[in-house]
Amino acid sequence: MLNTGPAIVAAVAVAVAALLAVAPRLSRLRRRYDAAALAPLDDAPQANPGDETLKRQLGAWVADGAGSGATLLPWSHPAVPLALSCARAPQSAEASVRHFGYRLAGYHQLDERSRVGGLVYRIGVQLRPLLWFLPRRADAPWDDAWLTKVDQARLAALARWLPRRPTLIVLDDPADDLAARVIHALSHAAQNGDQPVRLLILGGNATAALPLPVRVLKTSH
Repeated sequence: MLNTGPAIVAAVAVAVAALLAVAPRLSRLRRRYDAAALAPLDDAPQANPGDETLKRQLGAWVADGAGSGATLLPWSHPAVPLALSCARAPQSAEASVRHFGYRLAGYHQLDERSRVGGLVYRIGVQLRPLLWFLPRRADAPWDDAWLTKVDQARLAALARWLPRRPTLIVLDDPADDLAARVIHALSHAAQNGDQPVRLLILGGNATAALPLPVRVLKTSH
């Protein structure tokens, strides 16, 4: 008769060790998209606008200083060399920016899958924080926001908000002082969060003074 006692004990020990390892990460599974602070892209792009030059600039900008997302220990916070970064693109680039943001957020991954496949994909994304030791994949979805109106309630929510994952926020044609106010509100996330936040100002007053350096992105036209 086989003595299975040691094998059972070993299996239990491995299971307990695994639970202890992921325990510090479990709170991250409860984080949800903050609709008070953010507003997601509401429509799929009708077609690829084709400005690959601009999209390459956008891709390089969001990745610059974003860190790998990995940590050595499960209770550690990932290093983010550049927590908050700001860029500007002309209003004429809206279609290209929308196409880039849609794919960065991974919506196209759902479009290309069946209902069951999409559900499996969503579950995988939600469980990703448990794998603290793996670097962020190049196609890992970001949270997205497209802000056309920012009232006092949204500014207050942004000032409390902490990103659950890398986040791209597009500020669409803001008034002269609004971009600066949004940047000030996002300083809380930059100082207290552990995910990169990228603010893209679309259009607006290009000469308005801002509290952050602004990378100017240019279209190919």
